[in-house]
Amino acid sequence: MKKPYLKLRRLIEDEGLEQQELAVLAGICDRTLSKRLNAPEDSGCWLPREITSICQVLHIPQEKIGEYFFPQIAKEASA
Repeated sequence: MKKPYLKLRRLIEDEGLEQQELAVLAGICDRTLSKRLNAPEDSGCWLPREITSICQVLHIPQEKIGEYFFPQIAKEASA
């Protein structure tokens, strides 16, 4: 079974960060971040402030947010 938020996980890794480091830099509790990354992609569990903080840390441009946080919607839109 594919891990949820695989593209986001890969970006975190590409930036040379551990999940715990990202949590600190984004101002999110490590357990909360872990819970979000392990939730089903269609659960809609991300809070807007969490998305904003993570995008700032990982330099995700606004037009790419859907690819990382709402991959199911991005796939449906391109189909």
